[in-house]
Amino acid sequence: MNELRNEEEGLSNPSTSNNEPNTNEQLMTLPSSFDNNGTSLPSHSKYSPINLLSFCKRRTIDHYNNISLSEFSGSLGDLGTFIPLTVALARERKIALAPALFWAGVSNIITGYTWDVPMCVQPMKSISAVALTDTSGSGNVGLDAQSVTTAGILTGGAVLLLGVTNLIEIVNWIVPLTVVCGLQIGVGIRLASKGMTDIQKLPWGGGYDCIGMAVACALLSMFWLRDSGSQKDKKKQEQAKNDSEGNTTNDVHAATGANSATSSDEDAFQENDNVEMGKVLNSSQQLETATSLNPRSSVSTTAHTNETFDFAASSSPFSTPRQQNSPSYYLQKVWSRACCCLNPFPKTPHPVGIYLFLIGCIFAAVTLATAGPDSSYDLPLYFFGAPVAINAMKDVTSTSWWNGFLQGALPQLPLTTLNSVISVCCLAHTLYPDKRDPALEEKHRTDAVITRREVSISVGLMNLILVPLGSMPNCHGAGGLAGQHRFGARTGTSVVILGVGKVLLAIFLGGSALTLLDALPIAVLSIMIAIAGLELVSTGVKVLFECVQKEKEKTMKQEGNEFGNGKAILQKNATVAMVTAAVIIALKKTHYGALSGWVVHMIYGDGFRNFVVWIKKKRAARS
Repeated sequence: MNELRNEEEGLSNPSTSNNEPNTNEQLMTLPSSFDNNGTSLPSHSKYSPINLLSFCKRRTIDHYNNISLSEFSGSLGDLGTFIPLTVALARERKIALAPALFWAGVSNIITGYTWDVPMCVQPMKSISAVALTDTSGSGNVGLDAQSVTTAGILTGGAVLLLGVTNLIEIVNWIVPLTVVCGLQIGVGIRLASKGMTDIQKLPWGGGYDCIGMAVACALLSMFWLRDSGSQKDKKKQEQAKNDSEGNTTNDVHAATGANSATSSDEDAFQENDNVEMGKVLNSSQQLETATSLNPRSSVSTTAHTNETFDFAASSSPFSTPRQQNSPSYYLQKVWSRACCCLNPFPKTPHPVGIYLFLIGCIFAAVTLATAGPDSSYDLPLYFFGAPVAINAMKDVTSTSWWNGFLQGALPQLPLTTLNSVISVCCLAHTLYPDKRDPALEEKHRTDAVITRREVSISVGLMNLILVPLGSMPNCHGAGGLAGQHRFGARTGTSVVILGVGKVLLAIFLGGSALTLLDALPIAVLSIMIAIAGLELVSTGVKVLFECVQKEKEKTMKQEGNEFGNGKAILQKNATVAMVTAAVIIALKKTHYGALSGWVVHMIYGDGFRNFVVWIKKKRAARS
């Protein structure tokens, strides 16, 4: 499988990852090289402040144009992982919540401007797990606040070194793609099982935060997520297909427009019911005419008919200004907005993240409003008062550095390298094929959207610079990216929206942020974790079958076999991936799973054979 990887190193420009030209970007980049008269001006350096300001301005315009309910919903897809870990660390006084929220938001904003994909920012799980370990009777034996700081700095420095020296490509070359698939499957199942385990600890009744509420949220999420994750992508593909069908479709639409105008004039003298029925019949006649002229244009004409029907059904009963100003018009409009979550066939995917987050906020508000003086919540809420930047290095000692290295950085480094760099780049490459860099895609690289070197440098700088200022150790993760994508995010706008929300929460409610986050129901957060985990599992399975298909095609081409032994290839690759996932689930150690999968790949798979072929090629090149 390593032969599917390319050893050469290349960089992709995140600002130009989308192959389709953006009109706003063209307009914004023109003044940098030409004046108003078209005279060529001296070009600025690539790293000049002028180019940086121009880039930020272009990205701001892109974010403004990309704002939608789907992006808002996708921005909440990672909260199921972010909130529990952050609240738990703040409760144990391992981090300061206001600076942690603020710098996590700043990291989100920078990430959203750098890359046009919903790249999440989440706490480092291994460091968080060690910091939260307790031993009853002997106190906390995990990492203290100072050791958490040093662990984040050391991990960030190591990952930055791998990225700057490009040693991360050696790690990627050693780890086969089937092991990465196993990592995604194992980590995804662990995320989903964590959500289910948290739900299992809840009571069946006696309050709203119970198993019954979790089951209700799960059923609603299944209803909202029916084919909604790829519905928008399918529409884009159908639109691109229809645009390439030629002039015949345009002629059909022109004839359709003429028929619509004629029928609307004739129906103007009829009652409202007849107007609506006439438009429906006219749309059906247009569909039959379009199909008879060009059968290939039936999909496009059907979409046009549905839009005409929806418009007629929504606007024709209130077509006059008098009726639009009537109370019944506004009541029906409010009712349709309130019941949009019950629409089984929405034009756009349901913003599932917004729905679940609103449910959680409503119950959290009820909890805080009805909390008595003996409750565990810090009430009343107060604004401001909490610093967003602190000196986290104040009480750091040599013991803190040693404990941070031994208990924090060493277990975290393999997890960050594999899941936060290699796996997340492979996931972005799979989820966003339209944003791949053509130059890197021609080399058959699995990081043509965001390169592994870029992510390594991002994780390193994020921790080296921000952790001393009070930030928790953060990284990028495949689970967060999968969750945000599943909830509707498709661009970096969702990450910017989430970052702005974190920054505002830290500034205005920094002192009470722990109370607000702690009041969110565990049932809702656990369902969000489970959905994110299952999305990561499905992506890993998809990539695994793509690996099998590529190897099958390669075998058919080499051996001249028309069919190829697909079952044997599937069994070999699936065994490597499943062993990796099984060890991760059983031992709860990602690096143990990766090591086990690599051993199985070398012995049972094609690893040893590929290594021998590589050695022979090197000797032949030298001779």
